[in-house]
Amino acid sequence: MTGKRATMHTSRPVESPFLTTREAANYLRVSERTLQNWRYANLGPIYRKHVGIVVYHVDDLLRFSESGHRPGKAHYDT
Repeated sequence: MTGKRATMHTSRPVESPFLTTREAANYLRVSERTLQNWRYANLGPIYRKHVGIVVYHVDDLLRFSESGHRPGKAHYDT
């Protein structure tokens, strides 16, 4: 050894805009099971898979919430 110590890079962690199913459910104030059911029925917010893990982008959750979409309720054209 040369006597030099390796220094660790200590930058601040980057805040990810992607949330796990649990985090997204908390964000929307629904259960994880409800969010999963919406996903299986193609009724919920847009999701992605990162290395096989389902994630939701915060912007997509906000759009879904603001849309007033109510899964399981009929939408009628007037």
